[in-house]
Amino acid sequence: MDALLKELPVHQGLARVFAALGQDGFWRALVDTLRLLVPMDNALVAVMRSGRVPRLLIDFDAKSGADEHEELADYCAGMYLLDPFYQAACAGIADGLHSLAAVAPDQFQQSEYYLSYFHSVVGSDELQFMVNVDGAVLGLSLGRSTAFTLEEQGRLLCVRDWVLAAMRHHLQLMPPEGPTAEAVAGDLATLLDRFDARLSMREIETARLILQGFSSKAIAQQLGISPETVKVHRRNLYHKLNVGGHGELFALVLQPR
Repeated sequence: MDALLKELPVHQGLARVFAALGQDGFWRALVDTLRLLVPMDNALVAVMRSGRVPRLLIDFDAKSGADEHEELADYCAGMYLLDPFYQAACAGIADGLHSLAAVAPDQFQQSEYYLSYFHSVVGSDELQFMVNVDGAVLGLSLGRSTAFTLEEQGRLLCVRDWVLAAMRHHLQLMPPEGPTAEAVAGDLATLLDRFDARLSMREIETARLILQGFSSKAIAQQLGISPETVKVHRRNLYHKLNVGGHGELFALVLQPR
C-alpha cells in the first residue's frame, strides 16, 4: 500500500496528461509529470526536419528574460547545425528515449559549441523523447545541469512507450495549422563560403566535423582517410581562415555578431 501511495502523484499526473491531449496544456502536464520521476532544469519541444530550420513549439523553465530569447534565436539562426539531436533526427533515428551520450560525437563536451553555448542553455546533460511524425521528428528535450544517472534514465524508460504514444496522439488531435513557410536550413559549407577562403571540400567537411565535436581519429573514420591527413586539412583550413584553433573557428563561423 505504501508503494502505491508513493506512486499516486504520478498516476494523477498521468490522468492530467491524457485529459489534456489535443489541448494547449498538454506539454505542461507532460513535463510536470515527468518531473515527478526525474528532476530537470528545462524542457523544450521542437519539430526537426531534414533541410529545415527546427521549429520550436514551447519551452519550459529556461532562464527568463532577454537572454533566453536571444539564446533561442541564436539556436534557430545557426547553432542548431551543431546540435547532436538535430543531426540524429536528420540522419534518421528510431522512436525512443535517446541520451546525449548516444548521439553526440566523441569529443562533444570539449567542443566550443558545448562549452560556450550548450552548457549554458541546456546544461551538462540532455535526454530526448523523439517520435517520427509525417516526415519529421518531434522531440521533447529534457535538460539538466548535472548528468542523468542510469537509474533516472531507467525510470524514464519505464514510461517511454506511453510518453511517445501521447506525443504522437496529441499532435494528431491538434487543430491543423495554416500553411507555414518553414525556413530552409543552411549548412556549414554555406557559412564558410562567406569568407572566400577557397576551402576544398575536404577542408569544409573537416571544419564541419571539428565544430560538431569529432576528434581527429573520429574525423578520419568518418571521411575514410588517415588521422595524419586530417591534421593536414585542419592546419590548412586554420591557415586559410586565419584562426588559431577550433575555438576561433567557432567564433568566426557561428558566434552571434
